[in-house]
Amino acid sequence: MKVLAIAPYDGLKELLIELGRNQEFEIHVEVGDLEKGVELASRAADHGFDIIISRGGTAELIQKKVSIPVIEIEVSGYDMLRVLTLVKDYPGKAAIVGFPPISEGAATVCQILEIDISSYVISKEEEVKPTLKRLLEKGYEVIIGDVITVKEAEILGLNGVLITSGKESIIKAYQNANKMHNYFSILRRKLSIAQQILQEEEEGFVVFDRSFNRVYSNTCFSEQLGKTFKATINIKEAVTEVISNGEHTTIIENNNVFWKVKGTKLQGFETPLVVFRLQKMESNNKKLFNGINIISSLMNTSPLKTSFIKDNPMKNVIQTAERYSEKDEFIWISGEKGTGKEKLAQYIHFRSSKRSLPLLTINCSLLTAEQWNLLLNGEEKGLLASNDKGTIFFKNIDSLALSIQHQLLSYLMANHPKCRFIASSGDNILTMIERNSFSHDLYYLLAQLTLSLPPLSKRKEDIDHIARIFINEYNTKYGKQIAGIRTDAIEELENFSWPGNITQLKQVISESVLLADGPFIEKDEINHILKTKVKDMEKNQLVLTGTLEEIEQKIIRQVWLEEGMNQTKTAERLGINRTTLWRKLKES
Repeated sequence: MKVLAIAPYDGLKELLIELGRNQEFEIHVEVGDLEKGVELASRAADHGFDIIISRGGTAELIQKKVSIPVIEIEVSGYDMLRVLTLVKDYPGKAAIVGFPPISEGAATVCQILEIDISSYVISKEEEVKPTLKRLLEKGYEVIIGDVITVKEAEILGLNGVLITSGKESIIKAYQNANKMHNYFSILRRKLSIAQQILQEEEEGFVVFDRSFNRVYSNTCFSEQLGKTFKATINIKEAVTEVISNGEHTTIIENNNVFWKVKGTKLQGFETPLVVFRLQKMESNNKKLFNGINIISSLMNTSPLKTSFIKDNPMKNVIQTAERYSEKDEFIWISGEKGTGKEKLAQYIHFRSSKRSLPLLTINCSLLTAEQWNLLLNGEEKGLLASNDKGTIFFKNIDSLALSIQHQLLSYLMANHPKCRFIASSGDNILTMIERNSFSHDLYYLLAQLTLSLPPLSKRKEDIDHIARIFINEYNTKYGKQIAGIRTDAIEELENFSWPGNITQLKQVISESVLLADGPFIEKDEINHILKTKVKDMEKNQLVLTGTLEEIEQKIIRQVWLEEGMNQTKTAERLGINRTTLWRKLKES
């Protein structure tokens, strides 16, 4: 017997492989949720698979689309108990939302354990978003469910907690697969639409029906663009817009090449069919696109967690960001490294009415002067204009040389782009302006609205809740079932200085989940990891000993290294000219 297992998340894949080694049949495991899972399942018969194993909403969708027997990985009482133990002490209102096997089982466990968590049953995928919106209006903050429920919850700004499957559920699914082996059959519908689509070697074509099923794609799309298209385009919204308005246009990025996407209706069919044509943008220059990427609502899988923020400066930042999200004015975000400036920019974009449009991110610290010249003056400047309805995010804009700042200012003033701009910088931007290392005019053009992110050291009361969010995330990634973190371990986290802010905290929790042996993260495990971080900090710390001249040389060389040995940026940062910098580097 040959079995195809389709896991909605990576951690489940690892458990399926591990437990599959002890089975007498051949097991092949892929990761795919909802439509991607259906796509993988649709090719299963041609590859000789007898049975498909999947979970939750993905399993239900596959059952409707293929003739091969589908075994569902059930959500067991053990799975429920682990996740409910993890979230039971969270502040705020929590709810369980899912198909009957999840919601009804969870409700039973809650009743037995006397846990005050409401349960809501959905019967089809289309009910998820309306249900979550109603819960959001009722003040719910935490949503427990399967992959589809968690993704939709996080898009709405809620905190999604995934119910992961343990070993018991997978073993039972394998047992059921053996029982069902004699019931499979092979059927695959073949469509012939290729004659209506012009096969162009360097263009991709894909066709969807009104139920959002892919019924055709050409070689270019299937072999080059399909994965990126799936990850960046909200197919339901795009198909619906074409059927309603006749057209949908956007851009995607694939392997450092940008493609124009245009969707139109195919004529002459009883039911609507929508074709998307993907065309390379002219004058694609691979060097240009290093440091530039596109994020869609589907790729924004880890939005800012707002529900656990207490009465501290961060709560005010989030409330202000929410008010700014529907404004057209340019927004400037400042803060220390690792405080989540990029995540806040994503939160603003995906909370706004622009959420279905691309967020084009330009990492200013990675682009060279040559790249900026192409982007602002060459044919490639059409890249900025192509996102005129979405948002463009200038990440680390304070790393730009003055000459590039002036070019960017000239471009913005001359072209008057229609998109919304967000920029981020360190918290010393006003100091840079005072010493003439950053353009006063560019700052006040882009800083029509401003936000300042506090460091983690100023919001330590949130560490407990943020840590639990990351535990859930890495439970999913690593296939673990960590139920919580000890109180004394939390105290150790709260007493740490966190020079790397939330980014560093996330790294610590990632290591803790991966290394934890028991159901809880212990104080000793946290201490071991934090001591390593302290040693790393001491190694990287600049030692200011010696004469004044020697200290000056150390500082100059440290800044030079931090700026990637770029003398122009180093001189601007130090407030000296390049000749003086060159002489001092030569003396060192």
